[in-house]
Amino acid sequence: MTDERMTDERYPISQIARCFGVPLSTLRYYDDLGLLPAAERRGNVRHYGRTELRRLALIQRLHHRGPVSLADTALLMAESPAPDHPSGRAVVTASIEAIKGRIHDLQTAQQVLEHLLTCPRTDPVRECPHLRTELGQAVDHALAALGPPADRRRAH
Repeated sequence: MTDERMTDERYPISQIARCFGVPLSTLRYYDDLGLLPAAERRGNVRHYGRTELRRLALIQRLHHRGPVSLADTALLMAESPAPDHPSGRAVVTASIEAIKGRIHDLQTAQQVLEHLLTCPRTDPVRECPHLRTELGQAVDHALAALGPPADRRRAH
């Protein structure tokens, strides 16, 4: 089997930044953090091959375009994480729950927008009983996180 690095075409960092739609400084930052395998340097220019680009694609999916923090992405990609950090399984579980929450929030937003498109009321936010009830429940839920009304008065 041949060494992938020897047969792998290399691309300059500026071209990779354009292809992946990230600022050059972000790629340098990922590289400096050790999230990407060490880039091949030709003079002052970093060049990347498929090995580095697969790691970058993972970072893109988890962090840049997804809700996984850069710190959690780094933990998932670490070959030997520090003992005081959460396990990869804990990071994955928490990230999945965050994604589910985000999906729920996006679906809720979609439902509201679809209702606004189809509601026969002139001013659905003020006039539509269904939407007013739904928005009222959202307000109640948000306010419940503050605690009982007596606790709120003492806090101010």
